[in-house]
Amino acid sequence: MPLDRRRFLQSAAAGLAGLAWPREALAAGDPRHFIVVFAQGGWDVTFALDPKSKPACDVPEGKRARYPGGLEIFTGPGRPSVARFFEANARRAAVVNGLWVGSVAHAPSRARVLTGTRSLRAPDVGAIFAAAAAEREPTLAMPYVDLGGGARSGPLARHMGRVGATNQLVALLDRAKAQRKGKGKGKGKGGDLGFDPDAAERQAIEAFVERRAALLAREPGSATVDEYRGSLARAEALRQSPDLRGLEIGRTTSLAQQSALAIALFQAGIARAAYLDTRLDWDTHDDIADQDASHEQLFAGLVALMAALDAAGLAERTTVAVLSEFSRTPKLNSQPQPGKDHWPVTSALIVGGGVRAGRYGATDDALGALRIRLDDGRADDRGHLLQYDNFAAGLLEHLGVSSRRWITTAEPFHGPFA
Repeated sequence: MPLDRRRFLQSAAAGLAGLAWPREALAAGDPRHFIVVFAQGGWDVTFALDPKSKPACDVPEGKRARYPGGLEIFTGPGRPSVARFFEANARRAAVVNGLWVGSVAHAPSRARVLTGTRSLRAPDVGAIFAAAAAEREPTLAMPYVDLGGGARSGPLARHMGRVGATNQLVALLDRAKAQRKGKGKGKGKGGDLGFDPDAAERQAIEAFVERRAALLAREPGSATVDEYRGSLARAEALRQSPDLRGLEIGRTTSLAQQSALAIALFQAGIARAAYLDTRLDWDTHDDIADQDASHEQLFAGLVALMAALDAAGLAERTTVAVLSEFSRTPKLNSQPQPGKDHWPVTSALIVGGGVRAGRYGATDDALGALRIRLDDGRADDRGHLLQYDNFAAGLLEHLGVSSRRWITTAEPFHGPFA
């Protein structure tokens, strides 16, 4: 098959990304893993993580339940998986309340919660952790995998791979499987599924790349050439992985499906961090009752995720951070089907090995953030508001990565991070 130059250049260009990563070591010992589960749109924390009462807050049907570690969680008949999750995981779970985001706009708030900065171009905590892991383990083929579509790589894009809702990763690695999914042969809609070089053509491509890299290395600004060559080597490692080639094409729309693929990549030694999305509509400006169903699906997925990590023997080495960009207002609005609008104070759920179980941070009766001590998370009028940058910096330090390069002025929050 003749080499299609346009396709080759497009494929090669996909490997170009990023700036040089400064050397930064992770803590010694077994590899650690990190999972972000994101509830995009803004959850209502009064449905589970931050119990409140009327009249200060309009709250759903339910009751306060106590769990080990001093956790008090709001449970209800429409969201039984909330109780199931904490019955199984309270001893390794921490709830962080009163997390001040300082914005009620979706995109800026997501950036702040995920990156600890105001920049829409900064890498998120998962990307920073994965880049540090790649420095320690150069053979990692895809240190950070984005299964939910919302991860932020910033200048660390070479360490991240995005996998769409139909698991394009499998199709890209095994063209035979992609061909089986096609509806026709040859060129045309559904039939032209890409260029799959044979062994001789692959050798020709590699020789071309080596010659081109040698030429580019002589030119100014050649520091990225080695990064480019490294990305090609990682791509080949992905193609040769028996663990990945054994996967089937399938949809990864649910949290359970995303979790299964993330764990498979962890077990194969391909990835160290993953971004998952609930793929639910949390932006309930009308009909606040939708939060009930979303909480039920989220916590059912978290029950399955933690059980799968346990079964894989990874739970003690994996930190799971469940986040949303902000919460909902304390009181219902005046929509025909009342809902709640955006609120700049939210909560976070942290689960896994090394997490100090319990409740950290604090809010008042009307869901306003209270000042706390950043060392232990206890309420203190002389303390600080727990801001998004403190939280992200503390999470990075917990993962064994210095936060100073990326979140330069924030004091890390240490409460739940053992």
